[in-house]
Amino acid sequence: MDDVTRVKICGLMSQSDVDMAVYAGADSLGFVIEYPVTVPWNIDRSDAARLIANAPPFVTTTAVVGGSIDHILKIAQSVQPNFIQLHGDESLDEIKTICASLKGTGIKVLKALRIDVDTGQALFDISDPVEASTILAESGIVAIVVDSKTSSRPAGTGITLDWDVMKKVSAAVRLPVILAGGLNAKNVAEAINQVRPYAVDVISGVEETTAVKGEQLIVDFIRAAKFA
Repeated sequence: MDDVTRVKICGLMSQSDVDMAVYAGADSLGFVIEYPVTVPWNIDRSDAARLIANAPPFVTTTAVVGGSIDHILKIAQSVQPNFIQLHGDESLDEIKTICASLKGTGIKVLKALRIDVDTGQALFDISDPVEASTILAESGIVAIVVDSKTSSRPAGTGITLDWDVMKKVSAAVRLPVILAGGLNAKNVAEAINQVRPYAVDVISGVEETTAVKGEQLIVDFIRAAKFA
């Protein structure tokens, strides 16, 4: 594993969003697809399939999803991303079922370990973030996305995590850890230097207004992350 941190730009909703992210040097493009909770970045599977099909070579695509197993698997089949990111309240058994169902399809599974910003506890079967990450690492997923959650937002909160705890999560597992939650061009270098994640994931931190991506904000974020 080299020292350059990968960058995922998430919450892309249009071809112009995709073009901005690709031009700026994003490693992965994230699309929030038919998420069961109202969020500003939701797009339907037909739009997502079109955007993902047009992604250039060597740039991966990630479908951020939630809901029932059947709903998630149908999105995976329709959209054909490189990765499915489970970003809901999936149980350990549900995660294992989804991983097993997608085995052999070429679609790999990421799991978001969401941390409540008020309590610092993981919203999972196990509330301790470090212990939860070690259990998740054996579920069949290929990476863990650590993200912040509030009572009103399941993602895109703009609130940073406790990086000392995230450093422990990163050290506890062999899987790649992707750091999200409140990152922007001003703090991403410090976050990378403290946590040493495999990748960083940003959504609201590169937006001029809600759900409106800013080209210069994306450029600045990726530059800061790559040269951290």
